[in-house]
Amino acid sequence: MTQNSVKVVEISPTQFETQVKRWLQKASDGLRHFRVTHRKTIEGSGGQYEIDVVAEFEALGGASIIVLVECKYYRSSNPIKRDTVMTLHAKLQDVAAHKGILFSTSRFQRGALQYAKAHGIGLVRVRDGGGFGYETKELGASRHRPPWVPRHKYVGWLLTLTDEGNKSRHLVADDYHDALRGWLYSDAGA
Repeated sequence: MTQNSVKVVEISPTQFETQVKRWLQKASDGLRHFRVTHRKTIEGSGGQYEIDVVAEFEALGGASIIVLVECKYYRSSNPIKRDTVMTLHAKLQDVAAHKGILFSTSRFQRGALQYAKAHGIGLVRVRDGGGFGYETKELGASRHRPPWVPRHKYVGWLLTLTDEGNKSRHLVADDYHDALRGWLYSDAGA
């Protein structure tokens, strides 16, 4: 089965956003005054935006950090394009937020990955945690879950491009949130 023919995650848009909120809450260990809000309205210079999930915390001795999180639930296998990541980046700038993460049930085009890398935006692909929720790093394709990988209802893969242009994937799940926490920490002061 190729990456393009993987079954779309069966989850409602609200369940999707709530799952993302839960992952962010679990990744908050060690962050001061961490709050996660589902569907928060934020004022920017260009008007108001309803953001799917907003995470706020303190870092660097009291600096307030705001993370905008967009959840793109697509029932088709159409990939997320650069324009979608650019829209999140524009919202970040308009409301003076510090970080952005885009969670999607669909894959990301290379242009979206490149733009995200250039602008410090996190990309997470959410998958069904059952039989095809495991991806091999070497092949970049989905395979049946090996017995040593715990079963999760949903899993996410934090995707980045290396300096050499290769894809790098890091597991995000209810009990695997180090990659997401590391991403929040590493870019908190950027």
